[in-house]
Amino acid sequence: MLSISRMNRVSVRQFTLARRLLQRTPIEEYNYKVEKGSLRDDPYQRKTITSLSSLHERLTTYQPPDVGVPDIENLKPKSGFMKFFSFGSSQKTPTGNVNGDMKGIYLYGDVGCGKTMLMDLFYSTIPSHLAKRRIHFHQFMQYLHKRSHSLKVEHNHWDLDVIPILASEISRESTILCFDEFQVTDVADAMLLRRLLALILSPEYGVVLFATSNRAPDDLYMNGIQRVSFIPCIQQIKKQTKVIYLNSPTDYRKVPKPLSSVYYSPKPGIGYNSKSCVSQRKKHVEQWYTYFSEGVPVETDVSLEIWGRKLHVPKCSPPHVAQFTFEELCGKPLAAGDYLQLANSFKCFIVTDIPYLSINVRDRVRRFITFLDATYDAGGKLAVTSAAPFQDLFVEPEDILSDEFQLYQKERKKSKGEITDEDEDELVTKHGFTKEIAKKANMFANDEEKFAFARALSRLSQMSTQDWVDQ
Repeated sequence: MLSISRMNRVSVRQFTLARRLLQRTPIEEYNYKVEKGSLRDDPYQRKTITSLSSLHERLTTYQPPDVGVPDIENLKPKSGFMKFFSFGSSQKTPTGNVNGDMKGIYLYGDVGCGKTMLMDLFYSTIPSHLAKRRIHFHQFMQYLHKRSHSLKVEHNHWDLDVIPILASEISRESTILCFDEFQVTDVADAMLLRRLLALILSPEYGVVLFATSNRAPDDLYMNGIQRVSFIPCIQQIKKQTKVIYLNSPTDYRKVPKPLSSVYYSPKPGIGYNSKSCVSQRKKHVEQWYTYFSEGVPVETDVSLEIWGRKLHVPKCSPPHVAQFTFEELCGKPLAAGDYLQLANSFKCFIVTDIPYLSINVRDRVRRFITFLDATYDAGGKLAVTSAAPFQDLFVEPEDILSDEFQLYQKERKKSKGEITDEDEDELVTKHGFTKEIAKKANMFANDEEKFAFARALSRLSQMSTQDWVDQ
């Protein structure tokens, strides 16, 4: 006869097994969504899911190591003769079911091929006994910098080596770490990642990485400052993940979908400041604010706290919608952290009075792209009023009149068969953007910025669909 305690242990094991059996595998989840009609069956995606299913199966029995907390005193730089008696950290070596063969996934491919969808599908099927975290890479880096700062303040030591603390916290909180849009453009980010990933991806820390990117690992931080110092990080990623190229020829962002009316711009020949346009703009903003706010009263001059300073929101109905003019949102020296905080604080945004944009206001364009990335990743909704549709908004500086909402009337003709730089542009040949988008992206000299701009136009198109507004 079984003892009570043994019966309880048996019951727990049976319950755990039953719970795991109820969870779908990645291929089962994919088939379910295809049958339901929410996904289109894609042979390239289906092939990738085979690798996801293999990882999922190994995770069902994976027990992450028990990672200890670093000794803060050993992370402070030694001075004087004491440095000769420093024999390294006294941090306990992590223990547990350490599996050096547990490899994650690094999934890369062109814009719109379904990388994020596959990652989210995998994320939803991760065995429930494993802690998980899904985060946009840009947001993750902001978190690391913010947490590093707070640790140094907390321990009152600006030379404190925070990397082991960060590695311990991350591995203790998230066994499965999912990054969307993995890219490295900043030397400070590159050096921080090099050490952090070396720790958390090691078998002793046991973190399993799933990353999506538009770049192959060997193309990360290409031509960046001190790139040779970042190469060990690239090698670590290749060692601890299975690198998969999703080469689906279908750009799902270009699949025709019904357009909503979230973006308003005057019809050709109608002045932005004409009486009829002013009336239509006002009506457009009021209708979408009413829809987004879900009946929550309007508040004005609200302040959000970001890293010890205030971010001003002129009009909002928390947590549903916030409204800004383009100048309020992008004409001020706001940074990525500000836009991430906004995207985490509100579900929807209304941005009014977006003028014609050119190379002369690249800073404002960069800020708008950063805001858009944060909003898109959070699944946020966007309604705007602008001088023209987004695909026509970016023009040459000399074409813009002084009020920024009108253009000089000039006729530009292109000869038949004329070959332009855009015909050979990598944005067109490699990433599948249109020649028109590639041409507008040339306002930026940096390849990463060109790509970010082209991606922004693609995302704006997707965010205008009825599916996006309704999701």
